[in-house]
Amino acid sequence: MLDVSVNNRIKLALNFKEPDSVPVCDFIDNPKIFRYFSHSKDLSIENKVRAYHELGIDVCWQFERRRNYRHEGLLKRLQKFALRKPKMEALNTEELNEEMEDFSQQQSLFAPYTYLAMSAEGILSVAYKALGYEEFCRKMYVELIQVERLIDIYAENLYQRAFLFSGADLGPIFFINDDIAYDKGLMFSKVFLEQQWLPRIKRSIEPLKEKGIKVILHSRGNITEIVDSLINFGIDGIHPIDKQSGMDIGILKKTYAKTLLLFGNIDISDSNDSFSIEEKTKRCIKNASFDGGHFIGSAKGIGKNLRMREVFAYFTSLKEYGKYSPSEIDS
Repeated sequence: MLDVSVNNRIKLALNFKEPDSVPVCDFIDNPKIFRYFSHSKDLSIENKVRAYHELGIDVCWQFERRRNYRHEGLLKRLQKFALRKPKMEALNTEELNEEMEDFSQQQSLFAPYTYLAMSAEGILSVAYKALGYEEFCRKMYVELIQVERLIDIYAENLYQRAFLFSGADLGPIFFINDDIAYDKGLMFSKVFLEQQWLPRIKRSIEPLKEKGIKVILHSRGNITEIVDSLINFGIDGIHPIDKQSGMDIGILKKTYAKTLLLFGNIDISDSNDSFSIEEKTKRCIKNASFDGGHFIGSAKGIGKNLRMREVFAYFTSLKEYGKYSPSEIDS
């Protein structure tokens, strides 16, 4: 069970209200940070969780599922599909239940001070990463029926995950990981996404929408062009709103106000000193955190390449400037 203050912070922000402080949503993949807080070389989930609690991370957006029961077989089937062999099969009931049980166990380990959100693979990126982007695009034009069959399988997997999650009382946030853009814009035409991808997403998330669970799309790159369509098809929020790709969180906040939840945005990987990280944090909070609806976090996660001083400068800034009201923060 979540701590009362953490739970209230998350719920208020999801409903576009200002909690006591801006909620922090992040993911850590940095062994140095884990060892610093756990005082151990053992990188078990229990030891990793200590870092989240000590740093004050309210939401972890990445569920690290165990792949040993599925991963090898999945790769082999993808390879067979690429060679025009029989199509892949959807996840079976046993596999889905095992995955959800694994998530539930991990979520209880993150409690009470961090909420572990479900993060499920989407429909497009898992297919084009397996086949290769160029091969996937080629099939879109010369073998569209096969592409549709493949993404239908992933859409069904997403639906089943959403159905199980919605019925298990596992919290209010569900991330879909589907990279559909790069730095300069969408990887596919807007027409293709609106005709082939978004209708399948809409159908897959129906169980979540019925329960009032917020659906967040995680996609790298600049997705500005398709934000209106995302909202129309049922997406409640976007992550990580990468500024380096040209996304402006301030404009998004002004444009969509209490319509779109905003997650992330701060890039700390290119900062050469603590001052620049502090300024980025202040600016992000001032531009996006008023009236709730913003979960602040790093744009790329706390990765292995980040130095300790950058990480601590970032979290120190969050604690110093993350209290409401953002209007009191100097420009």
